[in-house]
Amino acid sequence: MAIFSSIGVGLFIVFFFGLCIFVHEFGHLLAGLWRGLFVERFSIGFGRRIWGFTRNGVEYIVSALPFGGYVALPQLEPSEEPETADGRKLPHAPPIDRILTALAGPAFNVLFGFFLALFVWWMGVYQTARAPYCDVLSVPETSPEYQAGLRPEDRIIAVNGKSFTRGWTDVAQMVVLSPGEVTLRLQHNGVTRDISYRPAPNPKTEGLGWPFFTVRTPTVVHLIMPKSAAAAAGLQQGDVVLKVDGKDIENAEVFVDLIRDSAGRAMELTVARQDRVLTLENVRARAERENGKEVFRIGAVLDAPVVLTHVTPWRQFTNVLTTTRDTLHSLLARHSLVKPRHISGPIGIAQMIGLKVYREGFRGGLSFIVFVSFSLALFNLLPIPVLDGGHIFLAAVELVSRRRVPVRVAYVLQVTCASLLIGFMLYVTFFDIKRFGTLFNLFPARDGKKTEQTVPAKPPEEPLPREAPPG
Repeated sequence: MAIFSSIGVGLFIVFFFGLCIFVHEFGHLLAGLWRGLFVERFSIGFGRRIWGFTRNGVEYIVSALPFGGYVALPQLEPSEEPETADGRKLPHAPPIDRILTALAGPAFNVLFGFFLALFVWWMGVYQTARAPYCDVLSVPETSPEYQAGLRPEDRIIAVNGKSFTRGWTDVAQMVVLSPGEVTLRLQHNGVTRDISYRPAPNPKTEGLGWPFFTVRTPTVVHLIMPKSAAAAAGLQQGDVVLKVDGKDIENAEVFVDLIRDSAGRAMELTVARQDRVLTLENVRARAERENGKEVFRIGAVLDAPVVLTHVTPWRQFTNVLTTTRDTLHSLLARHSLVKPRHISGPIGIAQMIGLKVYREGFRGGLSFIVFVSFSLALFNLLPIPVLDGGHIFLAAVELVSRRRVPVRVAYVLQVTCASLLIGFMLYVTFFDIKRFGTLFNLFPARDGKKTEQTVPAKPPEEPLPREAPPG
């Protein structure tokens, strides 16, 4: 897992996130030219024109902000008489041409996603090691899980009747995205039983139904920050933390709590490194300021063991479909704790890309770009006016009824939906900005604290897009 500098992370975000948008608009351009629609302008980037040329009536330009791009297709807009920016009248485009042109943007995002997914398949991505069960370590007596009957040493083997393969990572995601009541299948002393409960808002994860119980997992060092206390103490990537001052470490959360409580005093760490057990002495956490408070960290990213996995492009695509389906189901369910504020906009997505790149290097960042490209296609296919799906829907109505949707109706729908969409984006962006500091804090934890714990579980790699916690 390579460490990227802040500049490298920023360049990765701008290039690949912008490339997803550029590919989308390029799809519209090619389809529009193919179907004979009037293409007024195709821009690489946004803002003021800094260079360009005109060919076959199309103005191709490079704009000042090198992020994505856009294509101007007047005949896709609802109007009595489509016209160019300089007032020239244009004929109405046939509905099939409008459908194909609108569909091309999402289609190119899917194709681009599959193209990148080939490289991810070849390079592999780090995922939580296979574990078809979770052993419960502790359960707060005031939690809904305890009241439902969950106890320490219970083994979780299924959630809502479904088995899992990646231990705590899968369990946490399945619980968070449950639209209502959660059923855990447990084993204890050879006896199998089911318990059911309704998750309560967890204040550590912005009110999501994140489990209050903890599970037993090995604590592996995934990343060491340069010039950190961990680096000075000799801690290395791949070390498994066994004890702190003789106290057993059952999971990363226990370790983080001990580091926080150390107040900078000298500690003794026992770690397993390959086939040896080593003792690191005089390890001192360093104080940092967080929300006006002093906290202690050693500068390491820790979590459960991971393995390099080669996931086929098709599986990467179906994973996005499944996660998107489950997220939308939870978002719309009456008793779900997943709310619109947990969805991420562009700022939140950029934050998650940055976290993936920093923690997992190029391969991790690229795997998330695959997710973004597929998700951008799915989002734009929603039948909402102003989105590609809205253009497709209106054109399909015209194709079936053989009558154009009244311009007044189409215009009102478009303005209304545009206003709602802008309002929603401002709403989620507000919450993205509130959590924006996490991009620069390299130690976010799965419990929502800024610690050295992590490669958090998932949902978000997939969208909430905040792998809620990110992924």
